[in-house]
Amino acid sequence: MATTTIELNGIITWAKLFEGNRDMGDYDKETNGACSVDLIMDEDNFKIMKDAGVRKQGKPDPEGRGTVVKFKRPFEDKFGRDWAGGVPEVFRPDGSAWNLDMDGLIGNGSIGVVFLDVYDTKMGKGCRLSGVQVIDHVLFEGSGGGGTPSRPQPKDYTSGVTQSAKQEVGEVPF
Repeated sequence: MATTTIELNGIITWAKLFEGNRDMGDYDKETNGACSVDLIMDEDNFKIMKDAGVRKQGKPDPEGRGTVVKFKRPFEDKFGRDWAGGVPEVFRPDGSAWNLDMDGLIGNGSIGVVFLDVYDTKMGKGCRLSGVQVIDHVLFEGSGGGGTPSRPQPKDYTSGVTQSAKQEVGEVPF
């Protein structure tokens, strides 16, 4: 099986590239989820993908920025092949490894490179997400759509309240 790696440049959206934020959608029964990323590519990068034999179809980006293609990698390969599953490699702009604790999750609109392994199968070319390099990082900020759950940030609702009102806060009126 001849495998080549291609690099595609574009705008990263819906990056679920780490164990804690992997996509558990339709994949959970067979593969325990999948790491995935949507890449918005210009015509040149989409052509590189197609010329490599990748059979994936794209759809127009609603904002007119190019063609959107979803790339994924199963978290656990359903056939038990180590090389096919797991998290892809994620890199900083300088090529060093991404540190989730220091760098955070990758937000929509980040600019980067998606590395795809393209290989032969009985049905034609197959592809597997092998890595992502973030060139211009937009930090993911939010609490929806998966990801590492944010910790609650309690506020002091008693400031400026009299002592008698503070005592009433804990009482249930019924």
